[in-house]
Amino acid sequence: MYYCRSTVTMSNSNQNLKIWVDADSCPVQQEIYNVCRKHGVKPIFIATVNHYSPEKAEEGWIFLDHGSQAVDLYILNHVAASDYVITQDLSLAVLLTTRGVYVLTPRGKLIKDADADEIMNNKYLRQQSMKKNKKWKGPSAFKKEDREYFQHVFENLLAAQEGIQ
Repeated sequence: MYYCRSTVTMSNSNQNLKIWVDADSCPVQQEIYNVCRKHGVKPIFIATVNHYSPEKAEEGWIFLDHGSQAVDLYILNHVAASDYVITQDLSLAVLLTTRGVYVLTPRGKLIKDADADEIMNNKYLRQQSMKKNKKWKGPSAFKKEDREYFQHVFENLLAAQEGIQ
């Protein structure tokens, strides 16, 4: 496991707020930086070592050895209730919501405990279709509107956390 971390500095109102990012395929990294900077929070980006760059290491990213679930397991083992996680891995999201973690997708959807049955059912149906060599439609292409919506929702979540809204 490779650790590249800098000291986390946060404003007083957000000193206990942790924002974890499943960064391997996160399309909204810049938006996360922008919103977090505005609120005085340093996000914790977690990625496998094949996403390593010196710039990211200087920004305090945590890099893990290769492994299909390495990032998920790291996040699961380090989050606490009331932390925020940004991920597009809906199975991970289901596990996190049961622990009282707030989960936001890069498309700006806040995942709730009540979404678990639907998420897991869709995963099961997708796996069954793939076993039968049937095509399963994936998500639409990521657009500028998706980025803007994510940033808007994330901004509102952090503002509400601070009691600004």
